[in-house]
Amino acid sequence: MGFFDKLLKRSPETKEIELAFPYIPAWILEKEHGIHDEADSAVRESRPRVCAALQEMQGTVDELKDAKPDENVPLHPKLLRVVEQGVPRYAAAMEKTLSLSVSDVPGEYYDDCVELISQIAKNTKGPGRYIGNVFPAPLKEIRIQTDVIGREINALSGVLTKTREQSGWVDEATEAHTLISEKKNQLAEVQDLAVHLAEKNDAMTAELSTLGRDLQAYGEGAESVEYDELMAQMRISEGKFREADVDYKRIISRSANVFRKAVHACELSGDKETIELLNIVRNGLESQDYVEQVQGLAAYPSLFPRLARIIRENDGLIKNKDEMSLFSEQDAFIVPLTDAIARIEELDVENRRVADDLKNLPFVGKKESMEKKIQMLNEQIAANAAQINDIRDVIDGIRASAPGMVENLRQTLDHLAGEGVHVSLIQIPEFT
Repeated sequence: MGFFDKLLKRSPETKEIELAFPYIPAWILEKEHGIHDEADSAVRESRPRVCAALQEMQGTVDELKDAKPDENVPLHPKLLRVVEQGVPRYAAAMEKTLSLSVSDVPGEYYDDCVELISQIAKNTKGPGRYIGNVFPAPLKEIRIQTDVIGREINALSGVLTKTREQSGWVDEATEAHTLISEKKNQLAEVQDLAVHLAEKNDAMTAELSTLGRDLQAYGEGAESVEYDELMAQMRISEGKFREADVDYKRIISRSANVFRKAVHACELSGDKETIELLNIVRNGLESQDYVEQVQGLAAYPSLFPRLARIIRENDGLIKNKDEMSLFSEQDAFIVPLTDAIARIEELDVENRRVADDLKNLPFVGKKESMEKKIQMLNEQIAANAAQINDIRDVIDGIRASAPGMVENLRQTLDHLAGEGVHVSLIQIPEFT
């Protein structure tokens, strides 16, 4: 910027550069090399000066080891003793410090220089603390050379700060470019997957339509006659079974209240044997197992005389005519239940026989196979449709994020290009 530009506060014209997306990695790499070259160049210029300062200090330390106090300068004897003892220790400490290697790698070089300054200051404040009072010239020379290293550190600090900043932009630009490429690849992959799933659904829908027609035709064919007859038998048998079961449960329901009151009466009188018989009958008849029902009913003849006595002795035990007729005599209870149990068992056997016949029909196996295939296709079509919807959400998300990703890359490249440079991007991947 010229003098008049600064005076009039005019900004320099912005330089426009175009970068094609495919070639951005090479451009970034070139910038990265330039950044490191600048730092390496600064170290190459600085390192000889630091090394020269170290050599000067080494020479000064060598002279200090043989130096004698100025006889014309009056010194306190105690100070002289302290200095005489301190010079060898200081010289040894400085020689150890000056022997430290100085790297030519920018970051390491900077750290080495800082460490040199730190150690020299430590030596001077330690064993060299009073030496300057007796030998001011050598210590002054060491300070001069230390200042040389300090100035090199200050000069290099700005270079390294810029290098670190620019290296950060290199990393960000690389990541931004990689992210766009990855998202573009992801978009292509999920779009291909969505097309593949849609094609599969079209094929399965066609297969489903064919299967539906085949199943209907098969169900109306000659092989279905025996199946339809057995299914009719099964429906009739199941209906009769439900009726018999309702009749049985109706009798059990009518007896439940009487049995409950009888147990209570026996508990009051302490008649444990009758309670045990009552429980055997009740538990057996309330069971779903045929054998247990028969066993429960078989115990009723032993219970009935006791139950009849309890009913006679307790006027409130029988509430209505249904209960009175059911417990008027032994057979009034046993006969209807025996018939109901036998009928239920007979119908259950018949149902199992018809079910086995149905199971063994080739028609049933083939029909079930076709129905299972239809169910499987429907489930797979629904799963694919759900996955396609999820993919659409992913596609929408990628497309929505694309402008922001591209602008972030462009801004990062702006920083990397330097002040006064504006980057325009071309050949950007399309997220369509």
